[in-house]
Amino acid sequence: MKKRFYKALLGASLTGLLLAGCSSGQEAASDGYAIGIALPLSGSSAEYGEDLKNGAELAVKLANDAGGIDGKEIETVIKDDKSDPKEATSVASSFGNEKSVLGVVGHFNSSATLAAAPTYNKNQLVTVAPASSSPNVTDAGDYIFRVITSDAFQAEFVSDWSSEEGFKTAAVIYDQTDFGTGLKEVYTERAAENGLDIVNSESYVAGQTKDFSTILTKIKQNSPDVIFIGGLANDAATITKQARNAGIESVFIGVDSLYSATLTELGGESVEGLLLPGFYDPNSDREATQAFINAYKEEYGKSPGAYAAYSFDSASVLIEAFKSGATTREEVKEKLYDLADFEGVTGNLTFDENGDVETEPQKLIVKDGQFVAY
Repeated sequence: MKKRFYKALLGASLTGLLLAGCSSGQEAASDGYAIGIALPLSGSSAEYGEDLKNGAELAVKLANDAGGIDGKEIETVIKDDKSDPKEATSVASSFGNEKSVLGVVGHFNSSATLAAAPTYNKNQLVTVAPASSSPNVTDAGDYIFRVITSDAFQAEFVSDWSSEEGFKTAAVIYDQTDFGTGLKEVYTERAAENGLDIVNSESYVAGQTKDFSTILTKIKQNSPDVIFIGGLANDAATITKQARNAGIESVFIGVDSLYSATLTELGGESVEGLLLPGFYDPNSDREATQAFINAYKEEYGKSPGAYAAYSFDSASVLIEAFKSGATTREEVKEKLYDLADFEGVTGNLTFDENGDVETEPQKLIVKDGQFVAY
């Protein structure tokens, strides 16, 4: 195992965070505490940047409003990684040299997190990724954590779910990135174990393929019970629309990358009944979730998306480490390993020996244009 694993019985709550604060570099800053925030404010994933920024900054604001850490305010240092691995490495180096920064929220893209990981490890600086779900992040180093489960976990979960629903045949449509290919491979392997027959496996170019008619014609011939989409929300919306127009009645299922207003806004009626796992449920009666939603609406005048919630949780666990007495980068790392059942917005969070989050997803369905409990 690449990391020591601590099973401390700390137990923390978001309600506690709303009374929380933060910290700084390899040696504690005398004039306050700082969290770096690395996110795509420009580039191919810029549409997600605002939500990520808002979520992390809200966690810090709430902590500061509650008195900070021992009366010291938490500062944020925001840098644009442009969704680019090279830029992410540069950002990580910059944070590494800013000794007031004790922890980082970032990055969004797995490719950015993986590229920057050696620099974070070299500088003994923890980064908590809000949305880097590649299985490779598991082995990225001692200082790399994430609050989102890996693609491998989700693909297995969804493949098992497909079998539990009694589906006998499935088609897979996946984008040709490492992300989509990985989902396809894990879903397919698990399907074989569960006796679920994969009758089609078709790929497309993410963000570029606009006409799925050839793929859908092949799939329609086999009439699968379920169609697994391994990709992002915008492509999934196009796929489902064209499938319904072609007379395909199969159930659609995917991973939480589809949990986006983009899916329902672009997909409309075609995504009704789509199944997916979710870790952030705005309709949940969990106190932590509703407290977050209310605070977000008050601060920004709109409802938060899933990535704002993940980013909020990423900042929140760093703040909890500071509250627990971490005053150096190394101590932040140790406190995160000690963390157990922290009540976050996206679930109760514990990190394993690899910095991967241990939490259970909810089963969701799109109903009346909303993501609701299945």
